[in-house]
Amino acid sequence: MIRVKTIALSLLALIFLSACTSPDTGSVTPVPTSQPENTILIWWNLFEPYENVKPLIDAYTARNPNVTIQYDQRGVRNGVSGYRSELDTVLNDGNPLTTPDIFTIHNTWGRAYEDKISKAPTTIVSADTTGALYPVVLSDFAYDGVLALPLYVDALAIIYNKDKLLEGAYTFPSDDWLEFSRMATNLTKYDNSNRMISGGFAAAEGNTQFAAEMLNVFMIQNGVTMSDQNGVAVFADPANKAKSEEALSTYKRFVSGSTVSWSASMKLDIASFLEKKLAMFAAPSWRLIDIINYNQEYNLGLNFGVAPLPQLGSLSDTETKYWASYWGQTVSSDSRNSQIAWDFINFISQPEQLRLLDQTIKENGRPIGIIYPRQNMSGEVLSDQRSTELLGPYVQAMSRAVTWSMKDGDIMKEEFRKVLSGQATFEAAQQILNQNE
Repeated sequence: MIRVKTIALSLLALIFLSACTSPDTGSVTPVPTSQPENTILIWWNLFEPYENVKPLIDAYTARNPNVTIQYDQRGVRNGVSGYRSELDTVLNDGNPLTTPDIFTIHNTWGRAYEDKISKAPTTIVSADTTGALYPVVLSDFAYDGVLALPLYVDALAIIYNKDKLLEGAYTFPSDDWLEFSRMATNLTKYDNSNRMISGGFAAAEGNTQFAAEMLNVFMIQNGVTMSDQNGVAVFADPANKAKSEEALSTYKRFVSGSTVSWSASMKLDIASFLEKKLAMFAAPSWRLIDIINYNQEYNLGLNFGVAPLPQLGSLSDTETKYWASYWGQTVSSDSRNSQIAWDFINFISQPEQLRLLDQTIKENGRPIGIIYPRQNMSGEVLSDQRSTELLGPYVQAMSRAVTWSMKDGDIMKEEFRKVLSGQATFEAAQQILNQNE
């Protein structure tokens, strides 16, 4: 569909728009001309319905009445994979008119889309903005100019059934993987035929949604260098292979050997947890939304909590590592209005607008708020006891959350799942990842 993104209000006037940044508001200030020019920005986003972002759009357009933002929530019918397929189609069809000005990328997609992105001008996204972000955001999205800015961030933590832990005489998941594995084994239940009927901790199998991410966690906590300074994967190189294999073996002990706590015969981890057939699993904070909503709607009676990911016993407190998983807003290199698009992203990334987004999504029925991407706003997330209990471990994780400079996080997940299932070696996975460098 052909769309006109810039509409001249006067065919007789020659109009120039200079996108200058206001130091107070971060809004675009057009240079006065004989006639204003209207600019239309197309924004493709995931997860948030229009009513959640409308106040942000309204706040920006009130300051910039010459700008119209057409919002399109993608992935509603076909999920993230469908969204990515649609995005790849329009970014590679050679027609700038089909491409959104602003689109959403995962924090592990930055290098995959770098050549399709118009990086943020330093005159718009200032050092004050980037300096306030969590370190992992800078390494994911600002390693060579600013590729994207997140509106909220997330990480992995342990979601657990409090009642199941109490049945096993535990009050809280251990913060050490060795003790945690013993706990998970003790919480695992079998029927008279020795068939698992309730898992202790979901891990390593295809019915574990974040198994590939968790393998990364074990590797990084075990001291594996995942990639070199040029972004080339090196986790299977001679200097790292032994540690990678050790991490794999440690993680797979949850599904084999003497410390089994999970089985491929069980349902998907979140389904098992909702059915009270799983004591603990690793997931981002957005999974809590599903748990809270289902718990209330179906009166499940789940008594659950959240704990930080355990660490390997050899790590000191200053060496703890967690895994980040979140999304950022970026600007297409096809956009004819890239400066205005970045000005909008910068505007909605400011503290006042982030607070507005958090307030809006909670008013619109979401049971928990967002985790701000600005580290200096972390205390605001923990505004009450409920937020502290549910989101505190995620906020704690963000200050030490990591990823690594992979070309494409989706390819990484696919290859690491093959490693976990025994269908591929680390060497094979590394080779495929580096083919995409």
